Amino acid sequence: MLTRVPLCPKCDVPLIRDMKGALMADVCPKCGGMLLSHEAWKIAREDFEFALALENAYSDTNPMPILALEMLCPICQVPMEQFYPPEAPNLPVDLCPQCGSLWFDDGELGKLVEVIRSRKMKATLPVGEEEVAETPITEWVYCAHCGRENFADSEKCWACGEPLVPESPPLPAPLQTAAEIFSMTVGGAGAVLFGMFVTRPQGDKWAAIGLALMIIGLASLAALRRLWRRGKGTTIFPTYSGH
Repeated sequence: MLTRVPLCPKCDVPLIRDMKGALMADVCPKCGGMLLSHEAWKIAREDFEFALALENAYSDTNPMPILALEMLCPICQVPMEQFYPPEAPNLPVDLCPQCGSLWFDDGELGKLVEVIRSRKMKATLPVGEEEVAETPITEWVYCAHCGRENFADSEKCWACGEPLVPESPPLPAPLQTAAEIFSMTVGGAGAVLFGMFVTRPQGDKWAAIGLALMIIGLASLAALRRLWRRGKGTTIFPTYSGH
């Protein structure tokens, strides 16, 4: 009997089985998302280096973000539910209610294991300070080395491994989020216009407007996210799951 190859719930391409140390996961080669069994998630929470090695071995190569209206478990083909890890209540991941597998978008596993590691290192603090350290952190800080987002109490950047010297986003948090959403909306509207009119007779004008909007939207988003300071191979839409 042939075993069904699990497909990425976003890209619909076969997942690749990969293993780092004792940690095994099924990874999408296009979007960098990965499926971990319940047992693998337990390993990832303890073997941080294996989890980060697996996270950093893949990245999202799609030119545009892929949104799934319904996330189906690659194993069971049932709708997945949102699961809020107690260490990171602002970073929901997808959980299969049937088999217990968890789906992590690109970057999510790295952020989670880094903040878990940081909090375990702080477990030896005096009682009063320990209580503060165990308080769930819901704010992002940005690595001054590569620009990626991290939890505020992480010791090292999950993406580049450098000591985390946080810096604030270019704008205050609400304005930063609004500006990024506006940039993506402008770029998306441009993509729709370009796609609608590029092949139509006498549609050159609207196609050009659409192309210009795409460029403006992508350029402004790159500026807001300081794309020029990110690692080589980073897409213009890195995972910013807090938004």
